[in-house]
Amino acid sequence: MTKNYHLDPGYVTIPEANKIVLRILGVANKDDKSHYNKILNGAKKGLYGGKKHGSRMYQVRREDIIQYAEELLQVEKINLFDFDLETNAKEIEKLSKLPDIDQNTATKLYVYLKTLKFHEIITQEAFHDAEKKIILRMNMGKLTHQT
Repeated sequence: MTKNYHLDPGYVTIPEANKIVLRILGVANKDDKSHYNKILNGAKKGLYGGKKHGSRMYQVRREDIIQYAEELLQVEKINLFDFDLETNAKEIEKLSKLPDIDQNTATKLYVYLKTLKFHEIITQEAFHDAEKKIILRMNMGKLTHQT
């Protein structure tokens, strides 16, 4: 049975903050204490709106913990799509020799781009740049046959 504390409005205990983070991240193991120590150490330093409650307990601001969890979730999403974007002269030469893409492939690439943009993994500028490249690659055959 958990003990209830009379905390300041908008504040939660460290164990409750850990549960919030695990819930937002979708961690299946509810007994996981992976973020507990980081939140506690941060609260002792004043992070997450942390302050001491009583003689041994710390409390943190609920909004700050939710923001912390959402930032962790964003980092995990970015790590899912970790691309190596290094380009050199040899790679550019290889890309220019690639065959044209058909309508079906272009549609699939566009859907993937929209998904990356929706999850805020790529910026609006990167989305538009990639969109232009898909259109150019799809129409490259038409352009070369017309000249």
